[in-house]
Amino acid sequence: MFEKAKEEMAKVMAMLREDIASVRTSKANPALIENIEVSAYEGSGKLKVKELASITVESANTLLIQPWDLKVTGDLAKALEGASMGLAVAISGKMIRVVIPPLSAERRQEYVRLVKKRLEAAKVMIRQVRAEERSRLLDQREAGGISKDEAFRQEAKLQELTDNYTDEIDQLGNRKIIELESL
Repeated sequence: MFEKAKEEMAKVMAMLREDIASVRTSKANPALIENIEVSAYEGSGKLKVKELASITVESANTLLIQPWDLKVTGDLAKALEGASMGLAVAISGKMIRVVIPPLSAERRQEYVRLVKKRLEAAKVMIRQVRAEERSRLLDQREAGGISKDEAFRQEAKLQELTDNYTDEIDQLGNRKIIELESL
C-alpha cells in the first residue's frame, strides 16, 4: 500500500541528504566537493569531481584529491577554486590539496538559513506527494472502489507515513544545524 508514495518520499529524502551533505562546514567531508562540476577534456563535457578523482580526508580541515587521469588536474583545481566556497586549492605533484578554512559566525548563520530553506522545501515535496496520494484515494472512494471508512483508514496511514518522513527531515536538519553551530 502506498508503494508509489513511499518511493517518491524516499527520493525526496535521498535528494535532501545529498543536498545537506554539500553544505559547507569547517570539517573536511568529501561530500562537500564531490558534486562540483568540472569542465574537463578541453570542454568536451561536464563531469563531477567524484567522476574524475578519488577524494579522501587528509586531516580535519584538508581533503586530498587524486585524479585518475593527470590531464584533468588543472581542470579540477580550476573548478574547485571557482566553486565560490572559499576553499584553498593547491596542486602538489599528482595530488590536489583542498584546505577548508574555518567559517565566520556570520557565514555559519547564512548556512543555517540555507539548510532551513532546504529542509522546508523537502517538507513541501513530501506534502505534495501526500496530496497526490490523497487525491487518488478520494477518486477511488468516489468511483466506489473503496468504502468511506476504508478511505479514512488509508488516509490516516498516509498521514502517518508523511509524519515519519517529516520527522526524519527534522532530525537530519537538526544534526546539520548543530554541526554548523558547534564549529
